[in-house]
Amino acid sequence: MKQTLVIAIIAVLIWGCHSDKSKITNQQNNKIVFDTVGYSLKSIDDLHERLTLKDNDKSLIDFINSTPNKVDSTRKVVYLLPFGNMKPEVQKILQSEAEYLKVFLQLEVRVLDIILYDSIKKMTAIHTRMVPTSDFEYYSKMKGGIATLTEQIQASSFIDVVIKKNMPKDAIAVLGITEHDIYNPKYNYLFGISELKSGVGLVSTFRLIDYGKGTKYNIRKVVSKQIVNMFSIPNVKDFKCVMNFHKDITELYRGDFDLSPRALEKLKYAVGFDYYKRFKDLEEFWRKENNKAEATYYEECSRRIKNTTNQQAFYKKAASAIK
Repeated sequence: MKQTLVIAIIAVLIWGCHSDKSKITNQQNNKIVFDTVGYSLKSIDDLHERLTLKDNDKSLIDFINSTPNKVDSTRKVVYLLPFGNMKPEVQKILQSEAEYLKVFLQLEVRVLDIILYDSIKKMTAIHTRMVPTSDFEYYSKMKGGIATLTEQIQASSFIDVVIKKNMPKDAIAVLGITEHDIYNPKYNYLFGISELKSGVGLVSTFRLIDYGKGTKYNIRKVVSKQIVNMFSIPNVKDFKCVMNFHKDITELYRGDFDLSPRALEKLKYAVGFDYYKRFKDLEEFWRKENNKAEATYYEECSRRIKNTTNQQAFYKKAASAIK
């Protein structure tokens, strides 16, 4: 009876695997075909709020076939590059957030020496302009006076002139971080910007700052989002996720810290970490910060992933026994 039950279970699993493989095999012949990468994250789907009924986000297989930016034997460090005039409070936050990012990304994260604004002004290819008067007056008051931050920096010009020309050889991604406002021809200001393929981007803290706990959390959301973007993972539309687009500070405040399952499986492919270890590391980090909600979330993720792993091990053992 037991043997019959085991055979039935395995038959169901084989049918499921065959069905999944058929879907993958039907793709174009010139595409890379993967049976599976890691294991399914379906077990944690219901921990995340669904935003759409339709699947708008790219599948894992489509992501893999798009040749994303990913860690290799030589490029495996994420760098943070502070630049411009910056208050000590922000520099302190950046140093502490590097520790969070190491856990979040499961990669080495290093902070480079700051590039001072006087040096930037000497680079004629970097474009700047004055912050709109009404914006400057509001944020200056909010931040307790910021006379050294009157100028905006055009994001793409800084990326092209400084970051792309000075990428460390072991860098998988370099994120410039400034307290100045940044902009591009399409938007008057940006929280952050990144390039999906080249592993470069920028974040501005100009409109995020009150130098309190909220500032740290907003910087954490924006910085982690932009870095994940740099692994060729676009903004998420299907789930509530740190990878959602935020059009204003209110949306950012209400946004998540966490990666939804579809984004997380792509980051796993790009980086190569272990789900269980990442969940446990993040649970420990958030407990140290006394954030019970986040710690509980990651505790539940690790419990479910462990159960999934144990089930897979059981089925594999059962299959071997029948052979």
